[in-house]
Amino acid sequence: MRDAFGGSFMIKLLIVFIVLYVSFTAIALNYAKAFKVKNKVIQYIEDNEITDVNNMNAKAKQNMREYIQKDVVENMQYSVNISCPATYVYCEDGVIIVPHIENDGNKKGTYYTVTTAFGWNIPFLNVLLRLNNQNGQNVSGFWTISGETRTIVGPNK
Repeated sequence: MRDAFGGSFMIKLLIVFIVLYVSFTAIALNYAKAFKVKNKVIQYIEDNEITDVNNMNAKAKQNMREYIQKDVVENMQYSVNISCPATYVYCEDGVIIVPHIENDGNKKGTYYTVTTAFGWNIPFLNVLLRLNNQNGQNVSGFWTISGETRTIVGPNK
């Protein structure tokens, strides 16, 4: 009887470690995907030397939207639903672009902060909370990753 109890305990312990390993691996993969998305958006802004997102012509704005929608969101299968204030220049599918104007001495230009997010959800924790007579609300959250472009100097600055 003692050997049977030890064997079932070891199987339960192994299952717990497998669940923890898979959870950490899933979080790490989502983090890496959000990091790659941020880097691709920063690279696009720097390569095209976008100095003012608010005053871009319609074709350039459409090209940027198509790049983010097709190359980033669809190809990398990245999409996060987050709420955005109206003050952001671009805020769709979990990609946020915020411009900053720099007028500090010799440094004159614009740089952008690009923020991406990824969400996590732990549904099996809800079951454990309900077993303990606690409120089984959906346990979830968002983590964000931010990065800045280099300062981009426009032709008339």
